[in-house]
This record gives sequence, structure tokens and C-alpha cells, in this order.
Amino acid sequence: MPTSKEIRNSFISFFLEKGHSFVPSSPVIPVDDPTLLFANAGMNQFKSIFLGQREITYPRAVNSQKCIRAGGKHNDLEEVGKDGYHHTFFEMLGNWSFGDYYKPEAISWAWELLTSVWHLPKQNLYATVHDSDQEAFELWKQLTDIAEDHISYHGDKDNFWEMGETGPCGPCSEIHIDRGAQHCDKQHIEGHVCRVNGDCARYIELWNLVFIQYNREEDKSLTPLKHKFVDTGAGLERVTQVLQDKGSNYETDLFMPIIERLVQLSGVAYSQETGMSHRVIADHLRCLCFALADGGFPSNEGRGYVLRRILRRAARHGRLLGFAEPFLHTLVDSVVGLMGHHFTELNGKEDYIKMVLKAEEERFNKTLDTGLEIFNDLCAKLDGKLISGADAFLLYDTYGFPLDLTMLLAEEKGMSVDQAGFNQEMDAQRQRARNASKFGRQNTLDNWIEFSSLSPTEFAGYQETSLDTQIQRWTLDDQGKVVVQLAKTPFYAESGGQVADTGIIVSSSFEIEISEVRKVDDYILHYGTLLKGGIEAKPVRAEINSHRRANTARNHTATHLLHKALRQVLGDHVQQKGSYVHPDYLRFDFTHLQAVNHEQLQLVERIVNEAIRNNLPVDTSIQDIETARKEGAMALFGEKYGEEVRVVKIGVFSSELCGGTHVRATGDIGFFKVLSESSTAAGIRRIEAITGSAAESWVESLQETLTRLANKLHSPMNNLEAKLEMILEQQRSLENTIAGLQAKAGEALVQDLISTGQLRDNYHLINQQISLDNPDALKALAESLKAKLNATLALLFNVYENRLNIVCIVSSDLLGRFHAGKLVAALAARLDGKGGGKPDLAMAGGKAIDKLSEVMAQVPELLETL
Repeated sequence: MPTSKEIRNSFISFFLEKGHSFVPSSPVIPVDDPTLLFANAGMNQFKSIFLGQREITYPRAVNSQKCIRAGGKHNDLEEVGKDGYHHTFFEMLGNWSFGDYYKPEAISWAWELLTSVWHLPKQNLYATVHDSDQEAFELWKQLTDIAEDHISYHGDKDNFWEMGETGPCGPCSEIHIDRGAQHCDKQHIEGHVCRVNGDCARYIELWNLVFIQYNREEDKSLTPLKHKFVDTGAGLERVTQVLQDKGSNYETDLFMPIIERLVQLSGVAYSQETGMSHRVIADHLRCLCFALADGGFPSNEGRGYVLRRILRRAARHGRLLGFAEPFLHTLVDSVVGLMGHHFTELNGKEDYIKMVLKAEEERFNKTLDTGLEIFNDLCAKLDGKLISGADAFLLYDTYGFPLDLTMLLAEEKGMSVDQAGFNQEMDAQRQRARNASKFGRQNTLDNWIEFSSLSPTEFAGYQETSLDTQIQRWTLDDQGKVVVQLAKTPFYAESGGQVADTGIIVSSSFEIEISEVRKVDDYILHYGTLLKGGIEAKPVRAEINSHRRANTARNHTATHLLHKALRQVLGDHVQQKGSYVHPDYLRFDFTHLQAVNHEQLQLVERIVNEAIRNNLPVDTSIQDIETARKEGAMALFGEKYGEEVRVVKIGVFSSELCGGTHVRATGDIGFFKVLSESSTAAGIRRIEAITGSAAESWVESLQETLTRLANKLHSPMNNLEAKLEMILEQQRSLENTIAGLQAKAGEALVQDLISTGQLRDNYHLINQQISLDNPDALKALAESLKAKLNATLALLFNVYENRLNIVCIVSSDLLGRFHAGKLVAALAARLDGKGGGKPDLAMAGGKAIDKLSEVMAQVPELLETL
């Protein structure tokens, strides 16, 4: 049985004997190609030759290219370990011809290597060619002794290679091997048939011979290249699996030494059925060793983030094998021992690779220990199988959990993650970072003028709305705002979703209007505008806007009532996911998998308003966190709490940990009204509501609106619905009458158009300009006309309000002669427009209305050329 080393060497030696130059593998971290995260194919380093950007210095080349496919278009990361053939890192054996030999040599040499050097049984080999490549089909017959019924044609999906949307491309010929019916993994599926290019593991591709002979143009047409190229690729892992007669790539000597060492260290035996974690670690470790050796480094951006994901996925699977401490670095020598003889860039970098792996894994273990507890707590509270994007982002942002780890843990629990919602949260965070944030401004404050020694600001705002105090220091921010730090303050700093207080700070000689208050560490900073005087080291009076504070308190207490009511109506799975408490309104985000219907919202409102009418006392107390939790106080997921917490208790109705300001009794809220219910992300709903005078104003406005409507409809207010229904019924009747008239007019137009048909070469041509007022009417006319046409081609040019639309209808008996989509596209191009469609019906638009008469006259001539 040949070793992988012997297989690699035999491939390279074979082509060296055929006049090829050996070209070492390029680094997996691309040096000069910003379009690539990683080298992912053997042709990457020859791309500039194919594009004509670099001179050909060797007409024939052979190598074994290191490749990583993780992230970007080619991304196998999440599949690795689940089967025996997906990898993040692999070697691609390849031979190239740059304008030298072509199909005959490529085919005959491939067959020679496979059957005469590697001695694969000819009766088990199959060749595929592109539908258009009869030349390759005949070469397989003439130059090899493959069975003729083992050669088959296939379409673009399997046998046409393209570099991108445009550029060099061409047909390819693949060589497959039949491994026997015992390798089929779809035998249990009724009606399954094993076949080449099928979907089971019986027939596997060994080698792909790409014949680059065209250039794909912008219009998707193919232009022959001046020079033709050969680009072949055979995955070493798969070839080794076949030549060593193993059940999977992971059972070959490319992986088993790593897996065997892993078994020794973990004490967990490996098998095909239970060895997913072994496979993940073996694959990911190879990938990381090569990436680090070639200059990659784990980070939070770009390819560095992909490497960090790979490392953390391997570390997570290490946990599943029982590793509590960093272990990946202990396997590095196994990888270098296997691969360093050919990829000598690994040698001498072992200590560096071990250092990076160990440091990253230590960092991740700390994250994992904290995050797993949070993750399990989150899952226990979910009502359903979907973790919201907001929760996944919280795990990422607060606890350092990468998204793919959350997804992996979720998958193990039979759950999923809202990736789109996570991406939205990530985009929002990036936007916040780009903006000149308030926090950023605070952190860069300098040039303080100090009036006294600094001490943590005492917040007295729970008990007082105004008080006498001292200014400890002040400065100006980069917006020209005065920033004042007081020894004691009644001003609530923005936190917990509640907006900050506003108000004034006055002395005998100056006055500051405060518009913003924020807490930085233990200090409360007051931002405002100096209205008069100059700031001096004098006693000051700090006074908040009491009316604004009272409205804010109403809304904050209402969020607690709303939270409790939602749990009563919808279930205990409801968890607060965010809130915004403003004096004018409140916003409350919570977990729920579907929209809250009208009846449920009404019930929630009734529960909240009943609690308000009951005038329940609102009591606050400071407790240690364990006591508070034991007594049933609700802690919010994602909030960070100290040893002592403030508990806000509303009668026996509600108890939550909260640092905000509240009313003394629920009756102070007055009235609660929901304005809207919506979705913010998968599994997250949002309610916006108002209380107090804002709710009263809303009701008054509604009353005024209903009164105006009643007056306009000449109806008593209690009869408005019946009156409106009567009006709507009249409207529906009129619309039906109009539709009937339009249908008759349309039918008449259809007959008129048919009558204009001119007999041509065994078919009728309708070539007319019309004027309909909307595209829907034009489409309806086209459908009606199509249903009545026989042996007819119709071209309608609709002009309305300087807009030109073209429609082409081909009757079913003419589809062999004309293609509506191609015809309408050609006409649109002559009218500075574009469009297309199906063979029997297509539409387009045009801009050059002034050319319409000329183009319509050209229709008969155009039809002769198509």
C-alpha cells in the first residue's frame, strides 16, 4: 500500500518526466490577490498567466498546492467532521500547460498515471466530458482503452469550468472511480440509482482536467482564446483514500497519525460513527498549522476571524473529548512530522505555532466557561427552537462567543440561530463605532478645571428632585458643551434603557441648562449649555425637570407592568430583550416567536390598566442578589449585576431588579395604551406604548377624528362602521361594473389587433403601436391575445406618458421558429432599452421613443435574421 508521501512524489515525478517544471505551492495566505481570503485552488498562483498579465516562463508545470476552503464562496467549514471527505485544508495535485500541449496529452497522461503507475482497475474508471466537447469524447476512445460505455456527456454544472462571471473558461473532463455498491450511502432511499455525477459516495471524482479555450465576455458569449491552457486538479486526500483502500479520507496516513495521537491524549477511541470530534480537530489543526506558518494570525477581522473560528471550533470539540486545558499545541509535532518533509516552511516554526495556538485556546477557554453558563440559561428560557439574533449577538459582544460556536452549541441541542438578525446587530454595532458616540466624547474629555478633590458622585435622585451641592470639576467637550461633575446630584444618568434627566444647575452668578447626563465609572457627568455668567467654585443648586421625570417614571413602571402582563398572556418564555423609557413614550422588546394578535394585545392592556386602577404600591429595596433571586425578583438576561441589587416590587404583581426611577403607586400612571406591535428580529417582538397625559391626548385625538368622520359621512358615531361598509359595497359594485366594461373593451382590442395581422411566410405578423395606461393592462392584453393566436407572431409597442414598453407573443405552433425573449431583447437594444423573457411571451422597455417608427419598420427585416 503506497504512503501519501509516495503518492505525492509519484505524481510530481511522473510529470517531471513529461517535461514539466516543478513549481512550489504558493502560501495559503495570498500575497498579491486581494480577492481571495485563502488560496483555494491550484490555479490561483497562475491566474495572472491565464489573464495574460504575466509572461509564460515555463510552458509546463506540476505541483501540489496547499488549499484552504473556509469563508467566502468556497466554504466547507460547517461540514467538516460530519462525513469522511469535507476539509478546510487539503492538497491539490495538478499539472498545467500554458499554450503548450492540450487535450490529447492531458487525457493520455492522466490515464497512464492512473492505470500504469497507480494500477487502478480500468474497469472501475469512468470519464465525463462536456456536452459540446466531442473532441474530448473521441480522444478518450482513441488514446485510452477505457470502456466506451464508461465515457459520458454532461452539462455545464458538472463539466464546464469558469474563473468568474467573465474571463478564461472552458470544458472539462473528469475521471471518476466506482468504489463498489458497498460504498453507496443512499441505499436506504427508495428509487435511488448510483451513477457518475450522482449524489451518493459510490462513484467519486478523482481528477479534473480543465481545457481553458474560451473567454467569457460581458454579454455571456464565448470567444476563443489565442492560447489554450490545461489546468488539472486531483485532491491528494481523495486519491490517497482510493489507493490505500480506506473508507474515508480521515482513515488515510494523512490524518490517522494525528487522530491516533489524539486518542492517546484523550483516552477516547476513534470510529467512523462516533469520531466527528476527532475528524474536526485533525482537519482544523492541519489548516491552522499551515495558515500560521504562512503568515496568518487569528483576529476579529477578515481571514483572521476565519482562523479564529476554526481554532475555536477545534477547541470546542476538544471539550467534547474531555480536554479541560489547552491541547491543540500538543498535536503540532504530529502535523509537522507528517507534512514537513514536503512543505519545509513548517520546519522551524513549531514553537511559534504552538505558542499562538496555546494562547488563543487559553483565551477561548475563559470565554467558553463563562459563555456556556449564559448560553444554557438562555436556552432554558426559550419557548421554541430559535435563538434570536439579538441573543446571539449578546453572547458575542458581551461574552466573546463567536456566532459559529453559538450555532454549533445550538445544533447540539436541536436548535438554530437567527443569523440574519445577528448580522443586523453586528451592522448596527459597526455603525455606532463609526459615529461620534457620546461615550467616545466622554472618554476623551481633558483640560478639567478642578474645584475640589474628586470622589464618586452620590446619586440622591430617588428621594430628591433638587438639592444643594458643589461642583468638583468642569470642562468643555469637543462640541462646546459644558461638562460638570457634582459631588451629589438628583440627575438620573442614562442607563438601563431610561433616558437621562434634564434640568438646571444654578448659583448666585451663573446658570447651566442640563440636556444630557451620563455615568462614567463612578462619576456622573452633566452636559449642558451655559446660559449666563461664568462657572465659579460656588455652592450650586441642582434641579431636575420634575414634570419630565414624572412622565419618565410613569413609563418605566409601566414597562414592569407590561412585562408581567405579557408573561401572563403569552407564557413564561417571554423575556425582556431591551427597552427605551422616554417621558413621551415607552418601547419594550421581548422574546416571542410570532406576532401578538389583537385579542392578546387587548388582554395585555386590560391587565396593565387594572393594575393601574388598583393603585398598587411601588416599593424599592436593596438586597444581595442571591436573596433577591430566591424571593422571585426577575433578573434580565444580559444585564450585569453586582453583589447588591435594587429590587422594584409592585404589590404582589411584579418584582424586578432595576435601577430606574418609578412612581410611588401604580395609580400615578393614569392610563396605559399600546400604540403598535412589531418585529425587530426573528423571535423578538416590540411594543410601543404611552401613559398618563400622552395616552389621554391620544384618546382625545381619536375622538376628534371619529367626530370629523361622522360629520363627513353624515352618520351618528355609533353607526360609522355600518355606514362605511355601505360605501365600500357601493365602491365594489362600481369597480365590478368598470371591470366588465374594460373586459369588453379589451376583447374588442384583441379582435382589432388580430385583424391587423399580415400574412408572411406561413404565419401572420401583428406589428402595432398601442396606448394603455399601465403595465398590468398591457400584460393582461398580452395573455388574452396569446390565448387566441394561431400561427401568429405579435409585436406590440405601448407608448403612454413618454414611457415605452414592448411585448412579444409567439403562438405555440411557431415556437420552433421564433423566441419571444430573444426577439424583444433585440428590439429593445435598438430603442436604448433592455428586456427579455420566455419563448412564448416576453416584455422589454425602451427609451428612444423618437426611433419607434423606424424600428417598427425594421421588424420584417429583423425577423429574417433571427
